[in-house]
Amino acid sequence: MSGRFDSLDKHYKNIEKLNKTTSTLFWVNAVLSIAMFFVDEYLTVKNILLFVFTSTTLGYFVIDNYLSIFKIPKVEDKRRVHLLTNSFNVPLDNERTNKYYNNELEPSLLKLGANIFENSLFAERVTHEMVKRERKKVGIFIVVFVIALMLRTTEIELISILAQTLFASTLIPAYLRLEVLHFKNKAIFDCLHDIFLFHNQRTNDDNERLSAKLLDCFVKYESAKAYSGVKQDSKIFHKINPQVTQEWEEIKRNLNIGAN
Repeated sequence: MSGRFDSLDKHYKNIEKLNKTTSTLFWVNAVLSIAMFFVDEYLTVKNILLFVFTSTTLGYFVIDNYLSIFKIPKVEDKRRVHLLTNSFNVPLDNERTNKYYNNELEPSLLKLGANIFENSLFAERVTHEMVKRERKKVGIFIVVFVIALMLRTTEIELISILAQTLFASTLIPAYLRLEVLHFKNKAIFDCLHDIFLFHNQRTNDDNERLSAKLLDCFVKYESAKAYSGVKQDSKIFHKINPQVTQEWEEIKRNLNIGAN
């Protein structure tokens, strides 16, 4: 097998489709909630919109919770198994990846650290692009909300609808979790960079300290993913993959990590 292969790609594609569905339902709900304000005098139209709004809200609730509680954690568990399998060359399951982890270190705790190092680099770059997109989305909502507050002619009911869409929905919490995930991935990357920068200079007395630091990075990396519940955008990953792969190869050369 010479090309890149990841047995979890099919699972991530399903998550991607469900994420697009929830995003569409969110915007449909936002539009419907505002539309119902303007058709208040047309009872039949309002009832139709209310029925559609209730249906889409229920659909959003079911899919969003299915993703966050069941689907994403299950796939992340599989990813964790793949990470440990590759790091220690222990077949914890029957699935395999090829060219997902890219270093030639011997199976060890140090290889686990290198794999997390690579993962945190890609995760930081992907979440950076995702955060930029979400900042624009949240920014537009905030601007519209502030303008509505400043206009004296704006009905209080419309302001409450906008406030509910902005603050009582998953828009702001999801954005904040993404910001935190981006920050934590950057911190983990910087920490591992320092570890690999100085690990060649260590003495035998430092082995236990190095192991503890690597395990700490592993726990922080996994807990950050579990806390955020964020599925990283596959389209962004494939777009930046050649550039970040080249960057990873340069990092391996500079830090004397096993190269391909």
